[in-house]
Amino acid sequence: MDSTEIKKIIQTYFDASYESSGEKMSQVFHDAAHIYGHGENGALNDMDKEFFVKLVGTPRPDAAKLQYERQDEILSIEFTGENTATARVKLRVGNTLFTDMLCFMCIGGKWGVISKVYSGVPVD
Repeated sequence: MDSTEIKKIIQTYFDASYESSGEKMSQVFHDAAHIYGHGENGALNDMDKEFFVKLVGTPRPDAAKLQYERQDEILSIEFTGENTATARVKLRVGNTLFTDMLCFMCIGGKWGVISKVYSGVPVD
């Protein structure tokens, strides 16, 4: 299967993260998407698309303006069916290096992320 469309979406995801662009991030996720990770004290963070897009777009100095070294990499893409795929990516947002598992679905002919699980470690 051709991963071109998946790679385009991931690039938009990287750009949105680096630029703190909620508008671009909104293009990446299906409306029913959820984002999962560890919060404070190991509690589960479970964000819907709307919350996550607002969080990404919250006014703050973005990495591009602060001139953080851009670090983003596609580690793997795997098609798990005709309309499903997974990708493992790494990206730096501020002083955190994230590893994300992105689950994709093609719904109504449109590929998008339906779920994301993330973990992050501090970097200098």
